[in-house]
Formats: sequence, C-alpha cells, structure tokens
Amino acid sequence: MLRISLSGIGPILKKVPDMHRRADISGLFIAGGQLLAPNETQEHLILHKKGKAPLRDIFGTRSGAMIVSENLRLLMEELDPGCHQFLSLSIDNRPDAAPRYILNVHATKDSVIDDQSDVKPNPLSTGRDNMYFSYNSYDKGPRNIAFSAAALDGPHAWRERRYRHSLLISDAFATAINERQLRIFPMRQARKS
Repeated sequence: MLRISLSGIGPILKKVPDMHRRADISGLFIAGGQLLAPNETQEHLILHKKGKAPLRDIFGTRSGAMIVSENLRLLMEELDPGCHQFLSLSIDNRPDAAPRYILNVHATKDSVIDDQSDVKPNPLSTGRDNMYFSYNSYDKGPRNIAFSAAALDGPHAWRERRYRHSLLISDAFATAINERQLRIFPMRQARKS
C-alpha cells in the first residue's frame, strides 16, 4: 500500500496557526464547499513508500486531499473551465514525478432524488439535510441512485450538497477518463433510469 502525507505538520502550523482553520481546511479536502487560499495548503508531498509503478492520475492522502496529475487537471479544465481549484504541489522524494495538484472540487448540486435511491438520513441529524448513500462496499454493481435533471446541467464533477464527502462525476467525464486511459480509482456507475 502506498503511504503518503503532506510534508510534515511543521510548515502548515506556520502557514495556518489557527487550529480551527486547519480543521476546516482538512474538511474541505474531503467535502469541498469553498475555495482555499494558496497559502493555506502544503506545497510538498512525501511518499512514504515510493514504489516503482507510475502514480495514478488521482490519489488521496491521509489528510483527505486528492492529488491529481497534469493530464487529469487538463481534462477537468476542458470539461469545466475555471470551475475547480488546483493548487500546485511537488512530490519531493520522487524526482521523476510530473506536475501534481491538490484538487478542490467546490461546485455543489442538489441532484439526488432521495425517494428513488438507496440513501439514508444521517441518524445524528434531523430531516434530510445530511444524507449518506446506503451501499455495501463489496457490491461491485451499479449503485441505486437516481438523479434529477440538475445532474445534467452544470459541472461534470461536483459535490452533492446534502451528501457529505460525496464526489460525483458525469457520464461524459467518465467516458473522457476512459478514452484518455487515465489511471484513477475504480468508478461506480449509478443505475440507468
């Protein structure tokens, strides 16, 4: 397994001394929601287990940051011009590494149709303002999630407003990833309506 971390806690303590803001930043890595200031993020990454295989075009750190390649950044800019935030990052102990970026998908939609999908409200909240997708991680088939027409409009990559930690992409984005043979984590398709 590839262990990775943003380069030590020391530099970020100096850049962002407020503990509450550092916690907010960590949450933004996972949930999006707003833009990050470039001086609020790390600029260096250290791979604890370097390995010899090429890095994927997207991978995550223990802090929740998603790191993307130049190829994936270019595709995202082509599909969603100016919509996502990319913060430049270097991989210090991998001299052959191409440019990398911390990805911040802060665009949101409210496109899941709850009563037609396998979803549940978070038991710690009231109402349907904090939901989660109900699925078995071992099931490899399509997810039972229905989207409204809002899913077809706007960005091709987004966070679902009421589903914390969600990162969803359009069929067009998934097709472009496959056509360009980008190496990413396994994608799960929503069921066809």
